[in-house]
Amino acid sequence: MTQEQSPPIQPIPHSRTLYDAVIKSMLGRYAVYAVNLASMMLLARLFTPEVFGTVASISVFFVFFQVMAEAGLGPAIINLERLDSADRDGLFGLTLVGGAVLSGAFYWLSPLFVELYDLPRVGEVVPYISLALLFFAAAIVPSALLLRDQAYFRIANAGLAAEVVSTTLTVVLTRWLDPLHALSAKAAFSAATTFAVLFLYSEVTEFGRPRWGTKFSAIKPLLTFSAYQFGFNIINYFSRNLDNILVGRNFGASSLGIYDKAYQLMRYPLMLLTFAMTPAIQPVVRKYAGDKEKVEALHRDFTFKLSFLGAAAGLGVFLLAEWIVRVMLGNQWQAVVEIIRILAIAIPVQIILSTSGSFFQAMNRTDLLFKTGLVSAVITILAIGWGIYRRDMQTLAWVLVASFHVNFFIAYYVMYTRIFGKNLFRYFARMMPAALVIVGMVLWHDFS
Repeated sequence: MTQEQSPPIQPIPHSRTLYDAVIKSMLGRYAVYAVNLASMMLLARLFTPEVFGTVASISVFFVFFQVMAEAGLGPAIINLERLDSADRDGLFGLTLVGGAVLSGAFYWLSPLFVELYDLPRVGEVVPYISLALLFFAAAIVPSALLLRDQAYFRIANAGLAAEVVSTTLTVVLTRWLDPLHALSAKAAFSAATTFAVLFLYSEVTEFGRPRWGTKFSAIKPLLTFSAYQFGFNIINYFSRNLDNILVGRNFGASSLGIYDKAYQLMRYPLMLLTFAMTPAIQPVVRKYAGDKEKVEALHRDFTFKLSFLGAAAGLGVFLLAEWIVRVMLGNQWQAVVEIIRILAIAIPVQIILSTSGSFFQAMNRTDLLFKTGLVSAVITILAIGWGIYRRDMQTLAWVLVASFHVNFFIAYYVMYTRIFGKNLFRYFARMMPAALVIVGMVLWHDFS
């Protein structure tokens, strides 16, 4: 009787594996971001800050209901090694039912949104966002299947189609509908197009295209992973969106429109860098989660290079804020300039920090991701509370910048001590060039 052969040793990850995946993801996303940018420039000239602020006030809650609908299921599916068709269809059916329930609940809560903001036209936005929520939920499983297969170009095609279709229809609708209704409809058009394209593409994934199924128990094996991920997403939502809610409630729709546009412009470097990269990280790194030494070395090298890009992006936005606002938004948005200059100081740490979640997920430590998110949320919420109390958007921007830096330290302290078992000093020493750029921006702002 021959001795059973041992399984082949999995190859040690090489940085090229991750960088190749990152490049593919970025190339796919950049076409989408280019169209997003063109759309923002066009719509900013068609709609007033008040209209944007009214839609943004409801969009904040749309994000919350998206988090509820996704419930950490996407990253859990990406980590799966196998999934039979009955379980796949059961998960898809569950997201459809959940999406329908949440969509109905969102519509039912319309009077509450009106009362919260004291803006009488807020309720007119709700039906469009309710419909968008249903299509978002339907796209959760197809999107996760494509991400798992690293089908970045197909995912990018869905985003590109969604932006082109939704923007075109929004512009067309301005000829017949009230501006508020035309802009509100954009979310529904975008979500419906995204679902349609992702659903069609999911047929070529390893697990195949999902169909309606009733085996809702398929969620059980994913609950441990997804529950912590869901908890983190909920916490992250409140820490990242509470400022919009409170600005809209305390300062009004026009101020919210200005603040939201400043934050959106600050996020564009994150979109171009980390948001385009992060879909590639978990699918690649998860294969080597058992080798902490190699994953840590890859992480250290990756974030070191990312820190230079982040420093350059932050400094560029800081120096060119006035020009960026004039070109991107037009002259009616000049109040955005000073807010975005302050927020630009946080871009370097935001760009690095935005990739940390993917490493926690790939190492199957969503429990630690949840705990760090909880502490960071408390810090961010306290900072937002102070800024709102002072009733000044520049103060709010400064305290947010400070909270982002504190949260950066917390996340990497936990990652290095609890996952990698490494001393944090060596990692932070490599971040010194970016730190010097941040200090320079702070001093420049104070003395300019």
